[in-house]
Amino acid sequence: MGSQLLAAAPPAKRPLISSTITTTTTHATAGDGTTTTISSLGQDQLLDIFLRLPNLPALIRAALTCRPWLGAVRSSRSFRRLFRALHPAPLIGLFIDIDGAAAPSFVPLRRSDPNVIAAVRRGDFLLTSLPVNADEDTSWCITDCRHGYVLLWNKIVWKKPTVAAVNPMTWALDIIPVPRDVWAGRSGRRRHFAFLGFHLLSSQENPRSFRVVCVCADKQRVRVAVFSPETRNWVVHPWVHVGGDNSLKSSAGTLVGGSVYWPFHGEGRMIRINTATMDISFVDLPSQIKVYGHNFKAGETKDGQLCIVYASDDFLLRAWTRSLDADGIEVWVLKNILSLSEGIDEITEGCAVDLPVDLKVVQVRSGYVYLSATCMTHPGTLRCWFISLSLETTEFELLVHGCFGGSVCPYNMAWPPCLVGDDGSIGHHEVEGSH
Repeated sequence: MGSQLLAAAPPAKRPLISSTITTTTTHATAGDGTTTTISSLGQDQLLDIFLRLPNLPALIRAALTCRPWLGAVRSSRSFRRLFRALHPAPLIGLFIDIDGAAAPSFVPLRRSDPNVIAAVRRGDFLLTSLPVNADEDTSWCITDCRHGYVLLWNKIVWKKPTVAAVNPMTWALDIIPVPRDVWAGRSGRRRHFAFLGFHLLSSQENPRSFRVVCVCADKQRVRVAVFSPETRNWVVHPWVHVGGDNSLKSSAGTLVGGSVYWPFHGEGRMIRINTATMDISFVDLPSQIKVYGHNFKAGETKDGQLCIVYASDDFLLRAWTRSLDADGIEVWVLKNILSLSEGIDEITEGCAVDLPVDLKVVQVRSGYVYLSATCMTHPGTLRCWFISLSLETTEFELLVHGCFGGSVCPYNMAWPPCLVGDDGSIGHHEVEGSH
């Protein structure tokens, strides 16, 4: 089983973080004068040292050493933004949907890493807090995962649709019923109706707050409903005609930069839902793309910009980004054409050569493309390899393989609430973070 975390190369130079707050200065006086200690560092120097730490777990340990160090991290948004850019959140495991199971299973990566072991042991990665109804079938499946939260919905219970937001690191759980207004409307009818998917709107700067966006469709229309935990209410927006004759498929959407992108099956276009205004518009795709099955995914580059990835039948992977042409019009620019054959043959140990392989583009996040390669072996056993591919370095990495159907969701470690915020209430967060 593959077990390496995804890491970014360190920059050549780390700028100082400007700030107006200074840490407490302590001097130890000896017989021949004053000795400078680490407490004598100003906040700018301290944060510049923190930028040189290797990863987020190291920063958490350092910040929780004392109140001034925790205050330095909490009071500087610019430091946190730069640290995230230099040290992307580490991938600590994968949630895998198992057919017939009540909830996804979690597979930790890099089991020898003490940070991963500590996170898994202390967290609720078995999702034991999810309710399971003994009187009827329960099947929680993951629809989104970001900033530490996992969003799931029970896809079997139609009479009372329910979603759940779970933070395995903090054991936080929010059960969110989906009212009849969302899925049936005033008429009570749901002819041709479908839940396309649910997305989390959250911020790393406010990890305790989130909203849930539900995207619904009927034969030629789309509707968006938004849940706010503060009001505990859903705001249901009007239906919008998009055409396509029921060709928007379930679970195909992606949230990037404040917009949800959803492709039309069998066509060369996708809809864009602006989550600030809930306006719906269309985005044409490059002429080479025709969306079928799981061969296409919108996502984000390492810098958080919109990109699209398309895997053709000849095992070529193409990636485009969005740019302005000479007339100031947004166009797609082809950035990569990568052959997947050799890398997948090596990872699957030749199974891709001897057996037909179903290749899926599962997710594109932070410049990494997550792929699943599935095949049926001669004894009749379904095997799946879950792979990451860096768009920057073009390097493959096998994350996990086994006998499962290929529905996998990567989980990255999020910033704990104790390190975020500049409200001055450090004492409570110190206690929370130390646990």
